[in-house]
Amino acid sequence: MSDSEQIERARSIGERVRQARKSRGLSQSDLARRLGVSQPAIANWESGLHDPRRLMLAKLAAALESPLDWLAAGDRSVGESDKHAAAAYLRRPVQHVPVISFRSAALFAIDMTADPHTMAEDYIPVTAGSPKMFGIFMEDDAVNLVFPIGTLVVIDYTDHGPNDGVFCLASVAGNPILRRWREGPSRLEPASSEDRYDTIFADETTPIIGCARLSIRIH
Repeated sequence: MSDSEQIERARSIGERVRQARKSRGLSQSDLARRLGVSQPAIANWESGLHDPRRLMLAKLAAALESPLDWLAAGDRSVGESDKHAAAAYLRRPVQHVPVISFRSAALFAIDMTADPHTMAEDYIPVTAGSPKMFGIFMEDDAVNLVFPIGTLVVIDYTDHGPNDGVFCLASVAGNPILRRWREGPSRLEPASSEDRYDTIFADETTPIIGCARLSIRIH
């Protein structure tokens, strides 16, 4: 399907923003910089968690070189059409995410079609993100400022192109490690209370297994 056909079929405001952005060859971070907003704000609009306000729609139309009336005519998100505080959350479908070991996660650097359900040691219900995710328990002091030992981190293993500042699971020397992705140059940075962990510089041969979508402290 061509870009123009995909844009024509986009029904919601978020879908129209996403398709117009992709047709311009922009990342979410690129668009965020043009608008002076955060990358998560773009992600929330595109996923339908929130709709951009009218003034921001006008800025989006200009940044994306798209007609304002076309963007504004998209279907409103459920969260915007029902303002009850819990409505959007309660309507989101619950999915049961398999929890796997770090050793099993290493297989995704070799075979991105691997099925984490065949490796599951447990499951945890979540209501956000991609339909293809797995959870891993952190046992790495290199990121203890953000993910203390024992934190469950949910990884979207369809996302192999992390934005600057996002934590991603990468394979380094055959071992999966969770680090903060930085650009210019591409590198994997620790977030540790200790100074013994080094930044790892990455290139096109560094497999990105997936990006962190959420974390859960289990007590």
